[in-house]
Amino acid sequence: MRFLLVLVSVLLVVILLHNLEDYLARPDLEPTQQDYVAVDYYLTDFSLSAITASGSVSHTVDGLYLAYSQDTKVSQIVMPRIISKDTQATQAVDAATLTADEAVLHHATQEADLNGNVRLQMASQAEHAFDLQTSFLHYRFADQQVSTDQAVSITSPQLVLQGTGLEAKLDEAYLRLNANVKSTYQAAP
Repeated sequence: MRFLLVLVSVLLVVILLHNLEDYLARPDLEPTQQDYVAVDYYLTDFSLSAITASGSVSHTVDGLYLAYSQDTKVSQIVMPRIISKDTQATQAVDAATLTADEAVLHHATQEADLNGNVRLQMASQAEHAFDLQTSFLHYRFADQQVSTDQAVSITSPQLVLQGTGLEAKLDEAYLRLNANVKSTYQAAP
C-alpha cells in the first residue's frame, strides 16, 4: 500500500511539474516592453528663451504644449514656433521663424526635427527675405543649418523655387536644393 501511495505521489508531482512548465511558457505572460516614455515635466502655452554669454537672446521657443523626458533628453512640442536671431547682425530685424504642427527637440545634440506644415520665414533685408514650406525639416541650433529630403517650396519677392531636398545655413548666404528644381523669376520693376 505504501508503494502505491508513493507511486501516486510521484505521478502527481510529474503532472504538476508538466502543467507548471506549460503555464510558465505561455506567451501572454512574457514581460512586455515599456511602450511609453516617462514625462518629467510638461508646459502648456509656454515661451522659453536661450541667452548668449553676452546677454542677448539667440533663440526663443514657444508653443501650445511641451513634454520633456530626462531619460531621453528629448522634448516633444505641439505647434512650435522657434525664432532664431542672428546675434552677429547689426540690425535687430534679422531673424528666422520656424513653425510646424509638431517638433522633437534633442537637447543632447541641440537639434530639432519639425513635422507637418513646416514653414520657415526669413526676415531680413528686403532682397534676402524668403518663405520656405515643406513637410519635414531638421534644424541644428549651433550652426543654424536646416535640411530635408522632402518637397520644398521657396518664395521670395522676385523668385519662386521648388524642388526635393534642401540644405541651407540661415546665418550665411547658402541654400541648396538637391533635385527636381524648378524656378520662376519675376523681373524687378
